[in-house]
Amino acid sequence: SLDRSFPHVDPALRLAIAKHEFRPGHLYKLDAIIKEKPTVKSFKISDDGAFTQQERDGSPKDYTSFRALFDPLVIYFEILQYFIISSGNVPASLQVNIGCAEYLRILYQVYSRYEWSAVLQYHFMFHSRHLAKMRDGDYSGWRTMDPELASLYLYGSPKPNSS
Repeated sequence: SLDRSFPHVDPALRLAIAKHEFRPGHLYKLDAIIKEKPTVKSFKISDDGAFTQQERDGSPKDYTSFRALFDPLVIYFEILQYFIISSGNVPASLQVNIGCAEYLRILYQVYSRYEWSAVLQYHFMFHSRHLAKMRDGDYSGWRTMDPELASLYLYGSPKPNSS
């Protein structure tokens, strides 16, 4: 069961992943080691003058290394795969299984060539773009790099020794 497979992941987070409403900046919440850290809230004033409280997205301080992003991203993909496979949609299951593995491979290649801060920006924007597509049932985008995002975030930030 999902509870036995991911006992450290809050059921509300698992549901947000299933509904493709999980905020990519909250990946750190899936990591059993750092999920207990205190959350920082921000306050906004709406147009009608009401205060709203919102939990912040993760910051680069939450993802100090490739592993700090990789581990919770793998958990995210495992939960996503669980829901897609249990839906019985074989084509979507294949897209998700192959796409997640390919994206992790691509992400590691990107990490090996570009500055870490650029890799984080690329990943969070890439992930955000794919949430809407996944809500429409399209899981194919995980298999390829996004050239527009790569030009915005990566190409100007090579690692010093990667030229």
